[in-house]
Amino acid sequence: MDNTRRHKRYYLDLYDVKGKMSLSDKVEILDIGLGGVAFKADRRLNPGGEYTIKLQDKGKTLHVTGTIVRSELKGIEARDNGESVSIYAAGMQFKDGSADQVADFLKSIVQNQKETAPLPEERRLNVRFQITDLNEHILSYPANFNVKTISLSGMLIQADQYLGIESNVPMELSLNDGTPVNFIGRIVSCHMKENKEQTHYDIGLEFTDLTEKDKTLLQTFIDQWATMKNSVARESEQSEGRT
Repeated sequence: MDNTRRHKRYYLDLYDVKGKMSLSDKVEILDIGLGGVAFKADRRLNPGGEYTIKLQDKGKTLHVTGTIVRSELKGIEARDNGESVSIYAAGMQFKDGSADQVADFLKSIVQNQKETAPLPEERRLNVRFQITDLNEHILSYPANFNVKTISLSGMLIQADQYLGIESNVPMELSLNDGTPVNFIGRIVSCHMKENKEQTHYDIGLEFTDLTEKDKTLLQTFIDQWATMKNSVARESEQSEGRT
């Protein structure tokens, strides 16, 4: 992503290439019940979006998927690096079929908090508990991106989310024939861009963990794109010569 690139970079102005990435954020749990969980996050979550949350309490871990039902701005908090971030209060409704797992998790919380009252047999969804463990609780979710430039060693993408420098993000690139290429993207740059009151990020990344098969697919895609680009350029020159 600098001036000493190992491979030529290509601008994808003829193709609309998209991809997906798996993101994770730390969240602060406010309370949890059999039907859902309330937490604080440093980004606005999309109501109706599906997320997976990793809950931890005193060595007990649970991964459960749910749908965001609300996400409201609650204030601004200062971070250790001096930056101020917006804090949102969110509510997630767990998917059907997770009640038994959540019930077992809540029982462990009751035991750890030395509560004597067991969970009600009817397992009412309004029974809620606080999680007091200081372990990190992780919210995972998919996000989309558009590819602006690409080379054999990395690419420049446009996304709605900020990604930390040197972070490693699982990604999938969908080539023009629908063939997926999977890899880990090592983030080397992330710049905020504002356009027509909308904010996005231009993110530079390097490919890591590419299999030989995926390297071949990527090389084939770039070769095909370069051939098409050259063909369009020749047709344009011939058209200008006839005028």
